[in-house]
Amino acid sequence: MNKKRIRRHFSKTYDEVTTKAQAVQPQFSNDQPAFVSFDPVFTPEFGTELKNETDQALADDSEEKQQSEIELRTNKLKVLRLQAANAYKRLLYFVHSAFGETKAVDSAFGRPRYSKARRSEKEMIPMLNQAVTAARSGQFNAGLTAKGMSEDLLTELEDLANQLIETDNEQEMLKKQQLIVTDERIKLYNSIWDKLVKINSAAKILFPDDPARLAIYQLYETSTETAENETPPGNENTNE
Repeated sequence: MNKKRIRRHFSKTYDEVTTKAQAVQPQFSNDQPAFVSFDPVFTPEFGTELKNETDQALADDSEEKQQSEIELRTNKLKVLRLQAANAYKRLLYFVHSAFGETKAVDSAFGRPRYSKARRSEKEMIPMLNQAVTAARSGQFNAGLTAKGMSEDLLTELEDLANQLIETDNEQEMLKKQQLIVTDERIKLYNSIWDKLVKINSAAKILFPDDPARLAIYQLYETSTETAENETPPGNENTNE
């Protein structure tokens, strides 16, 4: 069963939502008596909550930090794959020196995986482990050692495989955490947006002949004004 994700109520960017909220707040504060006389929901606390949520949204950089951590792991994985590929090629040098470049020997050391392994740590890790296991086996170890292969090279391959596993696991965990961080951020912005929609809807009724005031409350250009109600408040969950 797929986890339900939070759906945006708005089509604007995060920055556009907070910018609009900041523009609306002073005017709403001035007009609040008119709003509350029309609908009791528009209490001073309604405006305070909108301001507090906007301030929280402006201060929130959790999603950017999470993405930065993921990118750091992505770059580290690229470096590790390159290091692993170079170490693996050094091992193949000794393999071919000792046993020749045959399909059977290459298969024993995982060479058919090499093309994919250069681009994927999930392919690189098993290839390295297969190569180390083969190099230490009774079938190949003596011949490789005779041609100059050192145990340090195998230890290096093992260490690179372990670093790839650790970094890949870290990245996968960060990606899962990012889904939670993003959903929480969308919840906050949905709450801000729903308030702006409610204010705008009431303003159209309260100030029909005041275009300057309505322009402050307006959320979209006139041609797309209906878009603000595309997602009714409360329908925040949907399957992806």
